[in-house]
Amino acid sequence: MAGPVVAIVDDDASLREAIGSLLASFDIGSQKFCDAHALLASPMLADFSCFLSDVVMPGFNGFALAERLRTLGHLQPMIFMTAHQGAHYAPRAQALGACCLLTKPFTTD
Repeated sequence: MAGPVVAIVDDDASLREAIGSLLASFDIGSQKFCDAHALLASPMLADFSCFLSDVVMPGFNGFALAERLRTLGHLQPMIFMTAHQGAHYAPRAQALGACCLLTKPFTTD
């Protein structure tokens, strides 16, 4: 697979599509997943340049996903996003080695 490909994991289909379109405008490929289980089942895990995951998702949250990816040996950069402002997720994201924690809604900048 040529060029960077970002795995987008979010239970909101419209947000997955919007982020995928934004990345495409910068010639960055993406694969979209509705939850952590779908991503973990992907045969492409080692091919992703970066993981972009919502923190709060049904069943398996983004932090648990990051821990599982690291356990499996996937050390690609991790970016978290959340709509839960004031939830104090930043220390947890930092502890998991995240590049950043985006607060929804966010701008294309």
